[in-house]
Amino acid sequence: MSEIIAPTSEKLAKTMDHYYDTALDMLKDVYRQIPTIISRLIIAGLVILLGLIVLRILRRLINFKVRKKNGKRLPRQAETVRSLTSSIISYLIYFFVALVVLRIFGIDLASLLAVAGIGSIAIGFGAQTLVKDIISGLFLWTEGNLNVGDVVTIGGYNGRIESLSLRTTTLRGTDGSLYAVPNGDIRTVVSRSRGNQVAQVNVTIAHGQDLLRAQQILEDECIRIKERLALKTIPRLYPAIASDARCVTMRIEMPCDANEAWSLEREIRLSMYTRLQKEDIKA
Repeated sequence: MSEIIAPTSEKLAKTMDHYYDTALDMLKDVYRQIPTIISRLIIAGLVILLGLIVLRILRRLINFKVRKKNGKRLPRQAETVRSLTSSIISYLIYFFVALVVLRIFGIDLASLLAVAGIGSIAIGFGAQTLVKDIISGLFLWTEGNLNVGDVVTIGGYNGRIESLSLRTTTLRGTDGSLYAVPNGDIRTVVSRSRGNQVAQVNVTIAHGQDLLRAQQILEDECIRIKERLALKTIPRLYPAIASDARCVTMRIEMPCDANEAWSLEREIRLSMYTRLQKEDIKA
């Protein structure tokens, strides 16, 4: 029995020695490559830093050129071109920097492209949304449906367009929230910046109230709103435009600039309901 165990123990010891020597050789190789790895990391960091500096300079140059041509207050079309141009240049700089960094670390781009070709089907399915966003962004830009500064409703979000990129449209909501809507998700655009805009407020009057008296009160409040806000015309009242089991609806409309629509609607709504409450009319 001892004669069988002895050869087995010797074989196990030789195997352990072999793995130990292999691990030691690997550690030595890593140790010898540390200076090379550190130098490559430093060079890659410098390349990334240089890319960010170049990107910042190009963005400032674009802003300078656009503002020099159009003045300090940019037209919406000029601001849209500036935003999209900056977006395109950013993607190009990021792509170029990524290629250079890969090259620094000795990654063969041909092999990388071959691997990408093998997995092109999976990558294609994964990139469908990205490609759709970019193509949709190009169509929205070329067709002129959206411009920076427009007041719009997109995907149920109300706000002013702050920036346009190839992939997303950024809105600043009326409450200050910032919404980034993928261009591929934009199906319908409701613009409040094209043509004349109308501030529209519906006021409900509960059944059982004196509707004629409520109408007179609302008309008087329209005159007061004109005087208080120095409006060009008196807001127009449309009495009893709708009715249901609970109340009668009256509407106030006032032509205005798109930039003033929401604030004017809030002011009219607050004034009307405050006045109705003061006159003891249930809304």
